[in-house]
Amino acid sequence: LLGDLAPMHRLGMRRMLAERGVEVREESRMAELGRAAAEVEPDAIVLPLDERAFDGVARARAAAPEAKLILWARDESEMHVYDAGRSIPRRVSAGTAGALLSELETGDRRREGD
Repeated sequence: LLGDLAPMHRLGMRRMLAERGVEVREESRMAELGRAAAEVEPDAIVLPLDERAFDGVARARAAAPEAKLILWARDESEMHVYDAGRSIPRRVSAGTAGALLSELETGDRRREGD
């Protein structure tokens, strides 16, 4: 689930993920994020790393506690990753789109091994 990211980031992420066969849904309104997350039950939610991030994290956690939350910096320099069930994020260097794919694939492997 792609959250309230800048339009160019959303478009680029949507294309990149769709090319790899990942089903992508979007909800650009932060107020509707919780509803969308509960409806879709996503594996991961990507949100902007900005002043609204903590509100988004709270909404997403309440609606989809098993989803990995990825907060993406606008300058694409880093991500803060909240793994399912964790309240403290990991900082990940995000110099390329491949870093996002790596985080999504890691989540898929963890679920398959459960």
